[in-house]
Amino acid sequence: MKIKAVLMPGQGSAYVGMGKTLCEKYEIARKTFEEASEAISCDLKKMCFVGDFSEIVKTENSQPAILTTSVAAFRVLQENTDIKPHYYAGHSLGEFSALTCAEAIDLADAVRLVRKRGELMATAVKDTEGLMTAVGKLPMEMVAEVCNRISEPGNIVCISNYNSAKQNVISGNQAAVIEAEKQFSAMGASLKRLNVSAPFHSPLMQPAAEEFKQVLKEYEFRKPIVPVLSNVTARPHVAEEIKEKLAEQIVSPVRWEESMEYLKEQKIRMAIEVGPGKVLKNLMRANFSNVKALSYDVSDDAFEIEKLVLLDKAVPFVSRCMGLAVASKNLCTDNSYYEQHVVVPYRKLQDMQEKIEKEERQASMDEARDAKELLVEILNAKMVDKAEIEQKLNRLFIDTEVTV
Repeated sequence: MKIKAVLMPGQGSAYVGMGKTLCEKYEIARKTFEEASEAISCDLKKMCFVGDFSEIVKTENSQPAILTTSVAAFRVLQENTDIKPHYYAGHSLGEFSALTCAEAIDLADAVRLVRKRGELMATAVKDTEGLMTAVGKLPMEMVAEVCNRISEPGNIVCISNYNSAKQNVISGNQAAVIEAEKQFSAMGASLKRLNVSAPFHSPLMQPAAEEFKQVLKEYEFRKPIVPVLSNVTARPHVAEEIKEKLAEQIVSPVRWEESMEYLKEQKIRMAIEVGPGKVLKNLMRANFSNVKALSYDVSDDAFEIEKLVLLDKAVPFVSRCMGLAVASKNLCTDNSYYEQHVVVPYRKLQDMQEKIEKEERQASMDEARDAKELLVEILNAKMVDKAEIEQKLNRLFIDTEVTV
């Protein structure tokens, strides 16, 4: 089974129409939006489907909207495939979406919490005119050097997101960010202003962090059923420290590149972005090209995700044949015969399985028939009783749900 991680996006991923197709097709998505809307007395469907973009990107709106869209998408994926992720990671706000899907907090509480988080963040920056900009094509050290050189009391800019080796996000006062943009542009960097309404993950958020710490005391968190990575530590949350880290996250940089490195160390084979957009899919591909990265918000990807998850859950027919062949006791004493009728057909099974795995699919019916015949040849060569062979074949067909 492939080790899978679910990635959940942050505020820069909002767009008008997000979640609409899900709600048109799936009752579970509609119910998710209704539950979240009721929790904060706000029509999230209207906001997400036909709202004004300038309203959606306001942090007090985008946070509950994106969380709801992400959770709705995950519930649809779960309903369609019964997916069981091995890890969750959420980018900034996405950490709350991940904790919700990992059952550490109920959806209604999560929506109320991020709504309040957004309100506190908006209030914290009303007088600072903050900005956030993604900086590409420059190493982190050069970005940090420029930020340190420009920053002064009352006018700061800092790295707020460590996204990849050559993509970081800066955050701070408007004047400082604009000056940094000018210098980065002269250095050959690529620049993109984020569609957010505040300088998140910077010292300017300290008032919001202090108030949010008090708000968190009113909520209960459970131990996640699956590890959820913290943006602050780039490691799985410790249940007793979830509230502390979520408050700290507001003023701390998002350690996304380190989080992806951690997932890679855990040998994940598939990363599925669940929520609006494909930013995290692209970052994973940029950092680790050998990890299969897909976005459930992209129609072609969604089809492939569901296919791959379902295939991954199925018992591989050829692999099961190999297991039955190895587990059967050998009574053959003729080494030459054993080589020809056990070793050679087993190697054919190995070659067949390697081809199937490389192409990321299940065995075709023709391959299944060939594999069964090779298994029968091996069992006969090992002098397994015919009644036992019949039992093994019946077990094979039951386990794999394939009959040939």
